[in-house]
Amino acid sequence: MVKSKYDLKHIYRLILNSKTYQFSFIPQSDNPASADNFAFYTMRRLDAEVLIDAICQITGTTESYSSIIPEPYTFVPEIRRTIQLPDGSITSAFLEMFGRPSRDSGLESERNNRITANQRLHLLNSTHIRDKITKGPKLQEVIESTTGRQTADTLYLAILSRLPTEEEWNEIYDQCSSRWGAQNVAWALVNSEEFLFRH
Repeated sequence: MVKSKYDLKHIYRLILNSKTYQFSFIPQSDNPASADNFAFYTMRRLDAEVLIDAICQITGTTESYSSIIPEPYTFVPEIRRTIQLPDGSITSAFLEMFGRPSRDSGLESERNNRITANQRLHLLNSTHIRDKITKGPKLQEVIESTTGRQTADTLYLAILSRLPTEEEWNEIYDQCSSRWGAQNVAWALVNSEEFLFRH
C-alpha cells in the first residue's frame, strides 16, 4: 500500500488478478479441510437488496419502500436503489422474506442468506415477480423488438451476462417465437441458480 502511494486502484488490481480471487466454486478436492482453507469459492445466494435491484434493473421496474419512522420521510422515492437505503427501518415484504437484517448489530451473522420454501415460492409464483416480468418496460421492449435467436441472446445477456449454449438454445428456440414464451424464458432464467447465486 505504501509502495503504491496509497493507490486503491493498484490494490484492487492486485486482488482481482490474484489466483485466490479467481477461484472457481467447483472444488478440486473431496477433502473436507479444503473448505476451511478457502481452496474454492463458496457459493452463496445474492443478498436480498442485490437480488431485488437486479430483478428491477432487468425488467425496468422499481420497488416501493416505507418506514415506520417518519424521518426524513415515510415513503422512499422509487428511483432509489435498494442497496442505497440508508436505514434498516426502511423495508418491504420482499426484503424481510429474503433475510435482510434490521442492522441492529452490524454483524454479518445477522443476515440470513439461506434459501427457504417461502422465498422459492415467491420467486416462482408471486404476482410481484410475475408482474415485473410481464409488465416491466425494459424486458417488454427486448421481447417486442427482437425475435428468435436474438431474443434468446438478449435475455441471456441481460439476466445471466452470457450467451446461451447451443444445448440451451435447442431447448428454448420454440419459446422465443412468441411474447408469452419469451416471458417464460425470462422467468426461468430469473429462477435459475446461476442468477440467484454468486459463483
